[in-house]
Amino acid sequence: MKVLKIFLKSLKEQFRDIGTMSLTLLMGPTFVLIYWLMIPSGSTTYSVEVLNQDHGTAGAEAVAHMETRSYASGDPLLDVSMVVDQEAAETLLQNHDAEVLIIIPEDFTETLTTASEGADASSAITLVGDLTNPYYAVGAIMASSAIDEYVQHVTGAARPITVEEIALGASGARSEFDLYVPGILIISVVMLVFIVSMTIIYEVEAGTLRRLQLTRMTALDLLAGISLSTILLGVITVLLTFFVAVALGFQSLGSIWAAILIGAITAVAIVGVGLIVAAFSNSVSQAFIIANFPLILFMFFSGAVYPLPRIRFFEFAGQVVSIYDVIPSTHAVIALNKILTLGVDLGGVLYELVSLVLLSILYFAIGVWIFHRRHMRAV
Repeated sequence: MKVLKIFLKSLKEQFRDIGTMSLTLLMGPTFVLIYWLMIPSGSTTYSVEVLNQDHGTAGAEAVAHMETRSYASGDPLLDVSMVVDQEAAETLLQNHDAEVLIIIPEDFTETLTTASEGADASSAITLVGDLTNPYYAVGAIMASSAIDEYVQHVTGAARPITVEEIALGASGARSEFDLYVPGILIISVVMLVFIVSMTIIYEVEAGTLRRLQLTRMTALDLLAGISLSTILLGVITVLLTFFVAVALGFQSLGSIWAAILIGAITAVAIVGVGLIVAAFSNSVSQAFIIANFPLILFMFFSGAVYPLPRIRFFEFAGQVVSIYDVIPSTHAVIALNKILTLGVDLGGVLYELVSLVLLSILYFAIGVWIFHRRHMRAV
């Protein structure tokens, strides 16, 4: 009953601060909207400029073949544009308005004709691009692969080795936008570290902890009530972010209830982090500043914003443990990717789920312990 009163009190106070509450709940949907605006077609389309100097028809046919390249979802892979001036095209590359410039030589048709007749012939297609641009490598590979397919078709040259690709689960039909959504769902929960730490330290500033001495209510009641309100907010922000993503075209292959469960468990860890932040804060403004450090850690070192390489730490029960696995959101991101992208059930993420639960309990226990030592002993 005491915990319920604190729970309701915490919710009322949080919703009274409509500005902070709105920023917290809308951060996830805002990230979804930003990624959707960055990838309006659903997947990245690589801009390819072509300077066709060929005197025959093969150059134009090769360009037409490049334009047919697409993702499994049907979204275009290459945005091919013709240019007549190499210097102007290089300016586009420098400004990152294009990823790669392909120069088709004058003797392209002649070379293919000679090769198709069985005679020796060679010619060179030139690729121009900014090697520091990560999109250049992908665009250049895809464009040159399309030209290579066209050359193989025209010359009739047989490939002794062919490469076949098998998509894991339903990943072959996923758009690039779909792949970002699971991480954004976790980001929306991680953002709660601000409201948790600021709410708790406000209770310290307001003297609530000191007044506990005059009542039968314990500090555990206070922290439990605030924690429950935060977990509820975590569920709300996951749902809000999920439905905005669906409205913008996201297609989930897994259960939303599984996503809610993972979001709620992650919220427990975030409460623990919020307690740690509050323990080392003496004011609400100080808590806001300190909370940025775990926020960055949980966002950028968990794979929520962009995938990170698995740095092998050791192996346990057949599972590779990475150095980043000490971060709860790492397991949450992996689990949501498997569920929403690959369509597996909770049984398929048992390792991630158990790890997430254990780490969330650990973070929460550490947060309670440190907060008690820093603030409760002085009460």
